[in-house]
Amino acid sequence: MISDTRLTIDVSVEPLPLRRSFEISHMTIESVDIVRLVVSGDGESGLGEIAADLGYGQDSRQIAQEAAALAAQVDARGPRTTAELCAALLAAGDLASGPARMLVEMAFLDRAAKQAGVPVWRLVDLPEPGEVRLLHTVPIGEEIPAAVRPVKIKLGGRDDDAVLAGLVGVPGPVILDVNCGWDAADWQRLRAVVTEIAPAVLEDPVRDRSLLAEIRAALPGTAVILDEGVNTAADVAAAIAIADGANTKLMRLGGLLPGRAVLTDLAERGATRMLGCFLEPPRAIAYAAQVAGLCDWTDLDGHFWLVDTEPVMSYRLDSSAPGVPVIAA
Repeated sequence: MISDTRLTIDVSVEPLPLRRSFEISHMTIESVDIVRLVVSGDGESGLGEIAADLGYGQDSRQIAQEAAALAAQVDARGPRTTAELCAALLAAGDLASGPARMLVEMAFLDRAAKQAGVPVWRLVDLPEPGEVRLLHTVPIGEEIPAAVRPVKIKLGGRDDDAVLAGLVGVPGPVILDVNCGWDAADWQRLRAVVTEIAPAVLEDPVRDRSLLAEIRAALPGTAVILDEGVNTAADVAAAIAIADGANTKLMRLGGLLPGRAVLTDLAERGATRMLGCFLEPPRAIAYAAQVAGLCDWTDLDGHFWLVDTEPVMSYRLDSSAPGVPVIAA
């Protein structure tokens, strides 16, 4: 049961420089804003924490305002059980942006799980997370490690021809992520070498989605998936009508609950499921990793650019304490 005590709601924004620059086809990221929401009352508190990047249209101040207002609305509805709380959080879908909804959902579910004495994944009836196997992301301009697989290589830069030529004959699995950085001429120029590489996944290859049918026909063994502009369940449905799957990000969809629904739907449709992230703090990454078992590919390494730790190819979640799990050391 969840107490009917009205909660105290606190929100804060803190700028955080990246450990190193992160370059993709259309921008270079140097810093993010950490947005935190704390909901507390009746002797227990819950913490939501995300990172916002204005380059993706994520205005941290606006997110903070939306989250505070949304948290007050969810609290005012007075949900009493976990099922009622989840229903109230899902009903908030039209009231705020995806990042604000995820922030509120994380804080409320963290508090409810602490009250129940269980980790969040158990509170919402998810299977226990096992080992989370990652893609190693290589931004534009960074060296591609020879022995690390699976590797996700960012393209859409000035050196794409050379990068792709260097991948011919290299063992996979290799994922190519263009972030919509190619036009029709780029695709025609690079088509032969991409076909020879035969990547396991080709993500957001072109801005012009009318080219996707041609690209998929040229790469019969490759899952061509979409990411950019896939913000809602309706966007995911539209994506798999023209592609093989989608990269789902909880920050866009609004949290764990809508993310689970979308991933379940993708599985039922036989579509390729990638669970992705932005450059996010470890708490947000661990929160998303609770649904990693529902995916074909897990791209949850965005925290390595924010914290002083070396990248790894897999990790486990420590669920020994109630609430949001943490990434095990």
